[in-house]
Amino acid sequence: MAENKLNILFLSSWYPNRIFPTLGNFVQRHAEAVALNSNVAALYVCSDSNCKQKFEVVESTINNVFTVNVYYKKVDHSFPLIASFQKLMRYIKGHFIGLKIINQKFKKIDLVHHNILYPAGIIALYLKIVKKIPYIVTENWTGYLPSDGAYKGFFRKIITKKIANSANYLTPVSMDLQIAMKSHGFKSNYEIVPNVVDVELFYPKKNKSINVKPRIIHISTLDDQQKNISGILRSIKKLSERNSNFELYIVGNNQGKGELEQLASELGLLNKFVFFLGLKLKEELATLLREADFFILFSNYENLPCVVIESIASGIPVIATNAGGTAEHVSAKLGIIIEPKDETTFVRSMEWMLTNYSTYDVSFLRKYAVDNFSNEKVGEQFNKIYLKILNETL
Repeated sequence: MAENKLNILFLSSWYPNRIFPTLGNFVQRHAEAVALNSNVAALYVCSDSNCKQKFEVVESTINNVFTVNVYYKKVDHSFPLIASFQKLMRYIKGHFIGLKIINQKFKKIDLVHHNILYPAGIIALYLKIVKKIPYIVTENWTGYLPSDGAYKGFFRKIITKKIANSANYLTPVSMDLQIAMKSHGFKSNYEIVPNVVDVELFYPKKNKSINVKPRIIHISTLDDQQKNISGILRSIKKLSERNSNFELYIVGNNQGKGELEQLASELGLLNKFVFFLGLKLKEELATLLREADFFILFSNYENLPCVVIESIASGIPVIATNAGGTAEHVSAKLGIIIEPKDETTFVRSMEWMLTNYSTYDVSFLRKYAVDNFSNEKVGEQFNKIYLKILNETL
């Protein structure tokens, strides 16, 4: 480990798996940003039905982040209360197994950077109480938003509030999420730190040729309740009746894809105006964004979607709803903001964008992403928070 650098431990409540051991999400991206200035270890713990032993540990170093994945055998018990207790014990023990490995590597942990308050925040809280290690929490969960309403459960709320109020800092990815968290009584120091985009991977295409048919792209989980894919398809149907010269590529999880393809088929759009590409790796997403002409997101609620800032970094404008942190960044120079569920305005905006997307300044889009969402900028912001906390606790 390099001298004179902070040793930062990343914890996460977002469960990894064998296929995506670093989650492939904003947690890993934040860890990689922090690793530019600090020594970083990430500990992820989750159950795995493929475990042959009670616990299995996988160590790796990914983009300068020393990563420990602890998988524990799934609990199989006929009594739900006993099963829940056993699962909790294995979950906690898995963290102690991982912490032992990381302590051997680091010798000392200066600060814990936890992601998603519950349940792994229990470990961050323990380390603060017992080991006197301060912690911050980065939050990106939509469950606290009133439009989502997934934040439920008496016990969960008590523990979550304790974790939040004991944190040295809470760093939501948007002002919208900060307001929602405060409404639940989470009282701590707040600072908004956005999601990260890999600007080395997501960049504009040089000498981009004009597509015969303008390419619209949508990337998401295809969760219709949140992302309103059915609303996109209805709007695309109306758009096709005004302008038939475009193609929409939809990229996302295969879960629910069948129903959406059926709707697209019923609307006469499938493989004519709308093409479902399935799930893609990051490298493939970057290529698709470079080839696209603009990005659309018609969500009912959001935080700060990585796909929006990846589109901006790729030099393409966006049309997105006034949901979460998107509107906090997308100005008229970056795209168009509309209200959720407003299909009439959505259609008009897409119709306008089809003939005006080329008027957007690609270099301005790119610069905005680099100046606000790059590893360097986000890593620097976190480093300032760490140093402030550690100076205050001396």
